[in-house]
Amino acid sequence: MTKRLLLGLAVIVAAALVLTELVLPKVVGQMVAHGMKNIVASDRIVAQVSKHPSLAMLGGSFDTVDIAAYNAKLDKLTFKVLQLELTDVQLDRQRLLAHRDVSIQHVGGIDFSATLTEEELARYLNQSVKGIRNAQVEITPGQAKVTSSFSLGGIANVDITLDGKIVGEGQLIKFVTERLLINNNLIGSIGGNLLTNIPLVDLSKAPFGVSVRDIVMTDGLVIINADNRPH
Repeated sequence: MTKRLLLGLAVIVAAALVLTELVLPKVVGQMVAHGMKNIVASDRIVAQVSKHPSLAMLGGSFDTVDIAAYNAKLDKLTFKVLQLELTDVQLDRQRLLAHRDVSIQHVGGIDFSATLTEEELARYLNQSVKGIRNAQVEITPGQAKVTSSFSLGGIANVDITLDGKIVGEGQLIKFVTERLLINNNLIGSIGGNLLTNIPLVDLSKAPFGVSVRDIVMTDGLVIINADNRPH
């Protein structure tokens, strides 16, 4: 009878451990996804977490944390999708379990990727760059083109075309104009730094501690890749 009881208890414990390994990552992943809303404004956030054994997650410790945030706002831009891959992560246990809030205490590695659309870049330029109105943006491999009307101090409006690239310098991402046309005439510059170096995103404002690794411009999209490794 005693042997049967011990065997039964062993089976129950083993089943509970297996259930924990299956269920706990999903439950804690939902907590992390909820907590990320305090960091990135987003329509939908999905988080996948891993740790062996899974019970260590209850202490805020993770081997990996993978996050995908859709229509995610960072700084003044909204990205179609923002992805984070974190390794060797320690989150504030109390804030995570009690408040479903994310506070990163330690992270070993970070890989960051953000996808920006032509439409969002045009919206940003219309709202953030003085003088630009009704901007339209075309992104092709290796090039970005902006066509817009431009107000010359309220005196006159001209049509402008900015041909350039989106580049990264450390934590700053900006649009750099290589050719400027006014009313289809190629000229040197106008507005000084206003139209030649247009800041887009400052990654230092995000609690990720990443710098730009590379920026890829493809048909209709800009893909920003960053990490926390020395460049």
